[in-house]
Amino acid sequence: MNQFASFRRAKRLTGPEKSAILFLCLGEDRGGALMQQLDTAEISKITRAISAMGEVQAEVVEEVMREFGQKVSSYGGITGSVEAARGLLKGFLPEDRVAEILNEIEGSGTGDLWKDLSLLDEKMLADYLRKEHNQTVAVILSRITPDAVAKVLPLLGHDRSVDLVERMVGMEELPSEAIHAIEDSLRREVLAKAGHDAEAEAEKKLVKVFNKLDAKLFEGLSRDLEQKIPEKLRAIKQKMFVFDDLVNLKANALARVMREVSGNSLPLALRGAEKEVREHFLSSMPARSRDMLIDEMKAMGPVKSREVKEAQSEMVEIALQLAESGDIELPETDEEDMIE
Repeated sequence: MNQFASFRRAKRLTGPEKSAILFLCLGEDRGGALMQQLDTAEISKITRAISAMGEVQAEVVEEVMREFGQKVSSYGGITGSVEAARGLLKGFLPEDRVAEILNEIEGSGTGDLWKDLSLLDEKMLADYLRKEHNQTVAVILSRITPDAVAKVLPLLGHDRSVDLVERMVGMEELPSEAIHAIEDSLRREVLAKAGHDAEAEAEKKLVKVFNKLDAKLFEGLSRDLEQKIPEKLRAIKQKMFVFDDLVNLKANALARVMREVSGNSLPLALRGAEKEVREHFLSSMPARSRDMLIDEMKAMGPVKSREVKEAQSEMVEIALQLAESGDIELPETDEEDMIE
């Protein structure tokens, strides 16, 4: 990120970004009047785009405006910012509603950009900073918390760290325009991406939760969620790996999972499994081990469904951990029943 770089993505602008350029060209009066015709969700999307846009070069403006069937080359470049968005919104919304919308956009975390950056995973922040000029990095490091700096610096390497510390010590006050440009780029390129990553992490956590739920409970939840968030539920289901999926592991991978299981979890998990699943496990074992496992299951007598589920969940968790460490490969998701 060069803090003085222009907004150049003419070929890949989103709908809200194109609309944002149009509203900025129209100005506060005409843009405000037009925005009154939109609903709250549309206003929020366009406001978010205006606030994050930064400078837009004239040729980009012209290209967008041609799509709207207008010629506006006389406008030259335009600049999107939080203040520009505020001016447009004030034309037709009460001050408290303007503040609410902008706070929602600016406050995707705590509302404090530098605090939000300080709370980011240090590897994510370091990956971003590696691409930046050292002066920009020094500015960022001088504003995040000391704890965050201490975590990030070692990840940037010794030589670069020395230069960064030297720059931080000798840093002079930067123009407010430069700071605002850096802040806008950080919101757009770092915190926005962190938001997407957070969504992915939440999805990953739900996959683990659903894997551990009782089948009937999950079925009931699925029916309701299918009505509310069908696409997200479908994505989660595709990532789910349940006990019955273990039969699709390669023989050596399945053997590795069974070896890692603690105590009587294996006989308990198989004791409550479907017959076909249980037979698959047993057929993959050496004769002596198979006979011993069958004897263990017989000696157990009746078992509680809760305990069976816990044992099966343990085996699934072990398989997932082994796959994450690269020790085994999970079978690919079967999508042949999916209809596009």
